[in-house]
Amino acid sequence: MEMMQFIGQDGPSNSSIKAETAHIEPAFWWSGMEETELQLMVSRKDIAGYTPSVSSKDVVIKETVRLSSPNYLVIYLDIANSRPETFELSFTKGEQKINIPYELKARNPKRKQIKGFDSSDVLYLIMPDRFANGDPSNDHIPMRMPYKVDRKDPNARHGGDLKGISDRLGYLDDLGVTAIWLNPVLENDMEGGSYHGYATTDYYRVDP
Repeated sequence: MEMMQFIGQDGPSNSSIKAETAHIEPAFWWSGMEETELQLMVSRKDIAGYTPSVSSKDVVIKETVRLSSPNYLVIYLDIANSRPETFELSFTKGEQKINIPYELKARNPKRKQIKGFDSSDVLYLIMPDRFANGDPSNDHIPMRMPYKVDRKDPNARHGGDLKGISDRLGYLDDLGVTAIWLNPVLENDMEGGSYHGYATTDYYRVDP
């Protein structure tokens, strides 16, 4: 697990604090992207009272936004001149300082060659939960809100997942499908399951 170091007036503490106490999204990014502004959302109790800084000479903090909640801080970074590296994001409040490593990965140059869809494609709309259950082991993942998997209940989850889709690409190919349009696959930690995908609770996590 990624760790962060908490430093007080007497120097580094004897133990590290788990990174959950200062959660950053997205958890990492890439250098070499066409969009050179990176928005980070930092969450931690009273984090808005801290002042952020970066250790990298190639990354610049453009703006810091404090929201109505003291537990969130939004940071805009300029990564136009960045390179692949792991640098430290530091948060300072008086004599207290929190250091969190943040990684900019190397972008795969082949990604620029990926072609999007156009009017020549045959799109197939899939609600993943209702398509195919490729991995029954993920049907009962502990989450904050209770839900059930029951194919006899039209309002419950039915167990369909991304593995079920990938296992049936041949079927879709036989139909003449050239592009897939998925319902949202982000975390829907809602009571009842929110099988349709339109109740996102975490925009940086695929629903388990």
